[in-house]
Amino acid sequence: MKVFIFYESRFGNGKLLSENLKKLLKDRGAEAEAFSIREVNLKGIGPADFYVFSAPMRMFMLPLAMRGFIGGFKPPKLGTGYALMTTYLDPRVKALSVMKQLLDRKGMVKTGTDFKVKVLNTEGPLESGYEPGLEKFADEIISFKNL
Repeated sequence: MKVFIFYESRFGNGKLLSENLKKLLKDRGAEAEAFSIREVNLKGIGPADFYVFSAPMRMFMLPLAMRGFIGGFKPPKLGTGYALMTTYLDPRVKALSVMKQLLDRKGMVKTGTDFKVKVLNTEGPLESGYEPGLEKFADEIISFKNL
């Protein structure tokens, strides 16, 4: 299974989370890569079997850079699976629902659980103890079956 993780990260929290997920997926036998949405050329990387989109919540909304990235993203086929992650300071997380709406319009299929990690202040660090939840999230991704 080939998994691409696309993340937006201003202070490094999203990058850290994405890199940790990439390692867990590789430990489970997946071919996984993590890409900053500001640095990736979608035409140069080819398709994947599954996608993870990770964006922080800023001012209770999805960052414009991620909104634009998803707008230009073209899944390889209808029914391609995806999962969502976010880092947040305030629990009123809207970034996930906005990403879901945008990706569902593209005919993609979402896994059941979103993964959220609280940051302790605007620039981080991530709250401790999130690792078991990230492991469960990785297991859900690996077990995704396109029906």
